[in-house]
Amino acid sequence: MTDLTLTIIEPVATIRNDVINLYRASARIKPSLSLLSLLVVLIASACSDGSNTDTFAVSGTDTTTVAPYLSGCADTQSCASNPRLAIDDARPAEVSIPSDYNTETLYPLVILLHGFGANGVVQSLYFGLNTRVDTQQFVLVTPDGTMNESGRRYWNATPSCCAGPDEEDQIDDVAYIRGLIEKAAANYSIDTSRVGLIGHSNGGFMSLRMACEASDLVTSVVSLAGSTWEDAASCMPAEYPVSVLAMHGDEDSVIPYAGSVMRGFPSATETIARFAGLAGCDISNPSKPENINVDASIDGAETEILRYSGCAPGVDAELWTMVGSPHIPIPYDVEGMNSVVDWMIRHSRTN
Repeated sequence: MTDLTLTIIEPVATIRNDVINLYRASARIKPSLSLLSLLVVLIASACSDGSNTDTFAVSGTDTTTVAPYLSGCADTQSCASNPRLAIDDARPAEVSIPSDYNTETLYPLVILLHGFGANGVVQSLYFGLNTRVDTQQFVLVTPDGTMNESGRRYWNATPSCCAGPDEEDQIDDVAYIRGLIEKAAANYSIDTSRVGLIGHSNGGFMSLRMACEASDLVTSVVSLAGSTWEDAASCMPAEYPVSVLAMHGDEDSVIPYAGSVMRGFPSATETIARFAGLAGCDISNPSKPENINVDASIDGAETEILRYSGCAPGVDAELWTMVGSPHIPIPYDVEGMNSVVDWMIRHSRTN
């Protein structure tokens, strides 16, 4: 089986550097769709209804029912050994599967949500996720947001980021991403107890919204430089605990680490505290493990970890503060990004 997505990831270092440079520019000048389309052309030329009745204890209090089990083709042993590498016809999303994909194996599902003005291909190159599909063994789905009137793609996440006033009520991205998860389970050998979202900026906002409104399907979320609603009550629809890793550079000038009252989103520390609370964690006394290296452009282990304990079984909530890092850290430490992906795919409601 040949996956064209995999063949174009890093044919030469210069192509990846060009992608990174364009992605950096997208946050600064918000390039038009034509620029992003040109990038894609250049790169290409270079190459259910069942339920689970188990319960868990939340912080030593009453028990809570585990989210309903999402069934898929793995349950009926009907997954195709050479599946189509795209799902959804109305808004197609690319799919990457391991080169040794085997329907006898259950793979974690990762949905990648790009930043404002980018697209799935650019975002995957920036994070280097396609190269990790093989090494860390997961199924990757890379959808594109809707194009706004200015030709830039976005996710309709919160009023702060990033739909325009004329678009806020038109696009239901929660329903769209829920549909992608359900269709992925129906077509690929997915471990539906491990469904992770990773998003940057606008994609981070959208990932956190999914932790609220799709907590029956989503088990883990990684948000880089994202945030959530100004009003915590807007996330009250969350029914089940979701593991959340918030990553944020404290030198971010686009989505400030300290939040923005004017723009209407909380700080990184307030954001993770809210999701830790939803996960049943003890928010009064988080620990601070040893620093790690995530941003390779900064010498030493720049990333400070804030970790909450006492969460629901199998659930974690952490804030990784990249001290000195901007909105778009470049490049990532290889082992640091491996740790990010590992954090996301190892979390399961049933472990």
